[in-house]
Amino acid sequence: GYFGTAMTYGIKKTKMKSQIPGAHAGIQVTESSPTFYFYFDEKQAGLGRTHFGVGNLSNPNQFALLKLEVKKNDRETVTGEFGAFGSSSGSDTKAMVQFKSERIQPGLYRVTIESIQAGEYCFLAQGGPVIMGPYGGGAATGATDLFDFGVNTQ
Repeated sequence: GYFGTAMTYGIKKTKMKSQIPGAHAGIQVTESSPTFYFYFDEKQAGLGRTHFGVGNLSNPNQFALLKLEVKKNDRETVTGEFGAFGSSSGSDTKAMVQFKSERIQPGLYRVTIESIQAGEYCFLAQGGPVIMGPYGGGAATGATDLFDFGVNTQ
């Protein structure tokens, strides 16, 4: 990663990855079309929300559903890239899985996934701030809202 970027003066990009400890999530589902329920606190905010960002999640559409790559002792996903010509942060679009959300009542949503393969996944809150260093390296700030699960359809 970083060595290749340094040796090519930034032409070859370095990927930033986020890791979750453990090869498997504690929650395993057996359905290939699972349903989840998201609960959010409904806050009275006058004319609108007082701030934006990860700390102010209010619906499932602020999350990305990602298929995680399983390594020996952890699971990971790409959360950004940097090189000589710029940087980007956010979830890898190749790892994203589509889902549908339906508001049942204020603060309660049903999230359905039409069809999903066996593997490890997570719902990851989108839009967390990233601080870029002098060479483009980034570090996420603040807590990340994440829900991980595995799908075992055998």
